[in-house]
Amino acid sequence: MSEFRQDPITGRWTIVAENRSARPNEYATPPPASPPSECPFCEGHESWTPPELAAYRGPNGRRDGPGWTVRTIPNKFPTLAPAGSAVAREPGAWSNVRKPGAGFHEVVIESPEHAPILPFLSRGRVREVVRMLRERVRSLSSTEGVAAVVLFENAGPESGGTLLHPHAQLIGLPEVPPLLAEESLGADRFVRSFGGTCAFESVVSQEREAAVRLVSDDTELTAYAPFASEHPFEVRIIPRRHAGSVGEATDAELDRLAEVLRSTLAALQTVVPGASYNFVARSFADARPEAAAYHWHLDLLPRLIRPDGFEVGGGIAVNPVAPESAAAQLRAALNRGSPPALFPDGGQQT
Repeated sequence: MSEFRQDPITGRWTIVAENRSARPNEYATPPPASPPSECPFCEGHESWTPPELAAYRGPNGRRDGPGWTVRTIPNKFPTLAPAGSAVAREPGAWSNVRKPGAGFHEVVIESPEHAPILPFLSRGRVREVVRMLRERVRSLSSTEGVAAVVLFENAGPESGGTLLHPHAQLIGLPEVPPLLAEESLGADRFVRSFGGTCAFESVVSQEREAAVRLVSDDTELTAYAPFASEHPFEVRIIPRRHAGSVGEATDAELDRLAEVLRSTLAALQTVVPGASYNFVARSFADARPEAAAYHWHLDLLPRLIRPDGFEVGGGIAVNPVAPESAAAQLRAALNRGSPPALFPDGGQQT
């Protein structure tokens, strides 16, 4: 049995079709990434990257040298770069709009070691990572010309990433990206239609009451499988306290985020060993009027299936794992502890 589900905030539709998970898959697994000796993010290869923007290191460490634990650099191959050159308008009966690709693109290297991936880093290291992410979101959010910041991580061969070494990225954009605008407008529409002060808090309150899609819940953060999840085992992690940006997170919220993100990703590896994933958090820049009404959250998006022609052509995601089932499996995995399996070349660390 399939069903249409509509996201209560954005209004986007998803088709939940659990029978689709039984399809055979004959595509080969991609080859593993380059060995550590060729990795620019490994400790000792600092000269292979652009000069660092920020780093956590011991008192005897030197800038752009070994001894760091978490390090932020400009992306050497940026999606957007600070200097954008003007482009002439194309002739024709209408105007094809072009503008400079100006912005900022940073990489947060989460460990000096080539492996393991984030859910298998130590608790202390993950706390350092999320603190660095908050620091970089704050920096970009207050930078002139930045309208929004997208924080994300690509992990695994299906994630869109190209390097195995654990790292996250941030892009500061000169305009608000469509998905953030869609969420903001949808949240405003939700409040006008149903009341309350924050659409995200209203949704979370209902999820906590229903409990069937909850993954974990405590005094700081709630993690749940969204009702209209577009991805199998999708999870949203959202703070109880209203705040518009990861940059506004308190130390207590970051400590819980580090633990919840780490444990949920580890649970995903238990349920689907070797799963590729992205996680994403969007924020308005400090000066944007929409920032105060927005409620930041981090979405974990496992990359377990490829979209087919219907999804691409119709614009509707098809999810073969019902969110209720996903939440139940992740809760069970959390109770069992960390899994042994990683994707290729990954070590393990406790």
